[in-house]
Amino acid sequence: MLNLNRLYGRIRAFAAGWQFPVILLSILAFYALANLAVLLLPATGSSLSSFAEDFKVWCFGYNPETGQLEIIYIFMNIFNPLLLSGIILLVWGGGIKQAWQARPQQVLPWIGAGFAVVSTLVVTLVLLFDPARPTEGELPFPAEGLRTTLNPPEFTLVNQNGDSLSLHDVRGDVVLITAVYATCGSTCPMILEQTKRALAALSPEEIESLKILAITLDPETDTPEMLKILEKGQNVSAPLVNFLTGEPDYVNEVLDRLNVARTRDPKTGIISHANLFLLVDRKGKLAYRFTLGERQENWLIEALKLLIREENTPS
Repeated sequence: MLNLNRLYGRIRAFAAGWQFPVILLSILAFYALANLAVLLLPATGSSLSSFAEDFKVWCFGYNPETGQLEIIYIFMNIFNPLLLSGIILLVWGGGIKQAWQARPQQVLPWIGAGFAVVSTLVVTLVLLFDPARPTEGELPFPAEGLRTTLNPPEFTLVNQNGDSLSLHDVRGDVVLITAVYATCGSTCPMILEQTKRALAALSPEEIESLKILAITLDPETDTPEMLKILEKGQNVSAPLVNFLTGEPDYVNEVLDRLNVARTRDPKTGIISHANLFLLVDRKGKLAYRFTLGERQENWLIEALKLLIREENTPS
């Protein structure tokens, strides 16, 4: 018990001193710099460049087709650490300043410790996810590693035929949820083309267990009649592919709850948005999240086949 009390006392003293906040500050600072380096790393075809692209897809919502990034993810991965650093300085800044003024040499090893932590993490990630490792060429679909069991928000919207359709109505099927709008001339056509290529990779029997729900990003404009035109232009139809709209405030609430990032240019009306494919399994759980890109498309197809094969057993 004495040793435990002594250990507890040392841990408490360490947390209350200047060493602990210095390590935290250096970890946060080097973490932000590492993320910034990944963002700025040019595409050279090297292993490191390939890792950086994969990292940007998963952590920054990067779209390889357009080169666009999700601003919200940039804020979370770069500016949030800086915000936390400000809080740490507010709480422990006085002690850190005194230690630095007394003897800067005593602070440097603790900064180095933070650098070592971040460096070890980066090197480990590169070694684990480097697509240049000996494989058949394509990075295998990490089905278990990416799988989630989140509860998607329930919603009821109207499709291009004017029929009411809810997420509950398609329970028991595998559901692909995405977000597009009829007048989009940039990535929405790519989203729909990737969706159709995924459908083409499935057998007729597999397609029978699938429903696609494409929620409009522009509910103020996309009436069922407008979505009917989109349906004809894309050569798809309900009940397999449903373009959904509804009262604007409600549609935007649904999109927010699905974490579909988007901003509208007030001058042009163009909507910049996340390019997402959300897969809901037969039990109604949000299982996977993908975006545009060749690898993402291959994984999307594999995930669809996997979810369709699963039994519709009670939760």
